Amino acid sequence: MRKLSIKEIQIIGSVAVLVLIGFVAVSGSLKSVPDTVNTPEAGKTVTFPLDLNISTEEELDLLPGIGPSKAKAIVEYRKASGGFNDVEELLNVKGIGAKTLDKLKPLIKVGESSGRETKAKASPESIDINTASLEELKEIPGIGDSKAKAIIDHREKNGKFVSVSDLLSVPGIGPSNIEVILEKIKPLEVAMAGSGKINVNTASESELDRLPGIGQVLASRIVEYRKSNGRFTKCEELLEVKGIGESILKDIEELIEF
Repeated sequence: MRKLSIKEIQIIGSVAVLVLIGFVAVSGSLKSVPDTVNTPEAGKTVTFPLDLNISTEEELDLLPGIGPSKAKAIVEYRKASGGFNDVEELLNVKGIGAKTLDKLKPLIKVGESSGRETKAKASPESIDINTASLEELKEIPGIGDSKAKAIIDHREKNGKFVSVSDLLSVPGIGPSNIEVILEKIKPLEVAMAGSGKINVNTASESELDRLPGIGQVLASRIVEYRKSNGRFTKCEELLEVKGIGESILKDIEELIEF
């Protein structure tokens, strides 16, 4: 094989260098072309904790354990009541219990001012539940359209409300919301020993039947028990009545007297 001259070697080397430079240049230009990326539009930033008095249904839906239906219920309650005074008031919203509230507490708050403050200034007087219209009843916290209609239906069928037990006989009203309702209405007429409570030692079966968790059967057993054993002197004695347990006793202990 013939040996290459120095000049030939230089020419070949120059050509190789040019080829290498061209290859690098082409590679570099290919790398500079960016990949096509479908970048979604930036969504609205949601900051926690959420303010229960101004958050939308969509924002509330992001909370754990709160789906679309509960988010809607929160907004509806907020409209009906004028706003939340504290996070504990969430317990008045249908479907939200103590366990759910405990999970939510780090993620929610109530602003310093709420719609309820404005509403309170607009209508400072208590509502007369025996004469109030449907719209006026809906102003009571926790009373929406269905409960307001139920109150009017009860009033038309049974006459005016004279005691707490009368209110508790309205579907949807129970120990969880009775206290809030009583704060917003005019005092009921004196009834049942003047306290508005049911006296378990003198009440009839029909009156006892109005208590939450006490139906006709348990009402009858209470009457039979006091006939056989004498007067009740404290709440705990009701546990001796078959069918009455701690949960029922807890629901009725603030509504009865002896």
